Amino acid sequence: MTTNKETEPKSRPSFLYAATPYLGALLEAWHELRINRGRIMLSLVSVAAAVWAMTTVIALGNILTSSQDAVTAQSTGIAGTVTLTAGAGSSGSEDSGDFGDGGFGGDSSAGTMADSFGSFGGAGVGGNGPDDLSVINPDGSINDAFSAATHRLVETTHANLWSRVRMQPATPEHNMDDCAPDDYECFSPGTPELIAADPGWFDIYARTIVQGRRLEDADGQRLMNPVVVNDQFYESLGNPALADHPTFTLKETGNTTFTVVGVYKSLGSWDAPSIVTHYDSFLNAGYEGPVGEPQLLVATPEESAKENQKALHNIFQAELGPSWKVNTSLSEKDTEISQEMNNTITTALGIIGGIVIALGALGLLTVSIVTIGHRVREIGIRRAMGASAGRIFISVFLESIVATTVAGVVGVIASIITVKQLPLDKMLALPLETGAVAYPVTAAVIGVLVATFVGALAGIIPATIAVRVKPIDAIRF
Repeated sequence: MTTNKETEPKSRPSFLYAATPYLGALLEAWHELRINRGRIMLSLVSVAAAVWAMTTVIALGNILTSSQDAVTAQSTGIAGTVTLTAGAGSSGSEDSGDFGDGGFGGDSSAGTMADSFGSFGGAGVGGNGPDDLSVINPDGSINDAFSAATHRLVETTHANLWSRVRMQPATPEHNMDDCAPDDYECFSPGTPELIAADPGWFDIYARTIVQGRRLEDADGQRLMNPVVVNDQFYESLGNPALADHPTFTLKETGNTTFTVVGVYKSLGSWDAPSIVTHYDSFLNAGYEGPVGEPQLLVATPEESAKENQKALHNIFQAELGPSWKVNTSLSEKDTEISQEMNNTITTALGIIGGIVIALGALGLLTVSIVTIGHRVREIGIRRAMGASAGRIFISVFLESIVATTVAGVVGVIASIITVKQLPLDKMLALPLETGAVAYPVTAAVIGVLVATFVGALAGIIPATIAVRVKPIDAIRF
């Protein structure tokens, strides 16, 4: 009678078993570094310093490029923003609009600052002209042709980020300018600017709120007339606590009281004081003065911005009718200039960092060769005990790689601390907090890889010398 014996499957070597020789070589290399740390410490310090310099340069270049994009967005809007400016037109204005790179259509951009403002009370009933603010019906409702066309366009195009905008001068009652009382064309330095906008304005222009909150959709119907001011205007108010609901009035709006609910960061010390109020609140405020032409800002995908610019112009012109003339402009990211600036900075300072790394590698190579000369007896005994030439080569080779890799990690950590501690926004007068910009992962990876590569180059020659040591040499030394 025969029995079927189950054949036991042959055990396969585990991953840990297969990796043991390599882990052992790394551990051995680390112990050798600890033993000989006095000889190679200065060389590793130079490598770490070089990695710190190189990664810091790369990181600063990337951060400055990102900051430049943010600064551009705060001036002209985020990339892909289409600006539709509505002015007085005629029956033949439907085909107007210049779709060149970033320019307004027609010749309206050639006028002076005063020409960009219309006189109050232009022709047209119910807001049918760009200069007319007589848009409040007896029942309190708003009959503004521009706003109505805007809402229809937003509903048709399903735009997610948009804002109506009007910009006009403002004269706070607490800080009268030197201009004549009725001289609306007088623009003295530091004259505050009243910006009528929707909540999307803050995202389109990448404004940073430093206190309080931004505007909300419901603010247009609140009797308190909420406004968000920049820190320049906030300082002129005496930096009051927002919890106390500070208020002020403007000469142009009579008895209308505005309540400060938030403060946003100015573009710089040169930036004029600004007041941002909800567009609907502005229409109800009874503003008496030169009003800016109404604009509609629509954020579109950057890759299809030019096509969207043409489509939005045609739709908006059709919604407003022949009594209006719509001109457009497009905010585009100047990638070539930003990239060229980043490449120039990185290349120039990267060469300096490369020279420092090369000097550190040369010092490490010299110390490693001298160290091998003092380890002939040790290596000869290991060869006599059965260590293969390959094991000796890998052991000495990894000593250099492990040393420079550790030095590279230390250099990257020092670079991160340096970049995060530097007040770049104050040093470069940037209108944003650079601390919010993440440290570029690319810079850290490049730093560690360069340090490892330097260690590999510096370890080949000592490892080759170690392989040539014979057991008989242990007796001689």
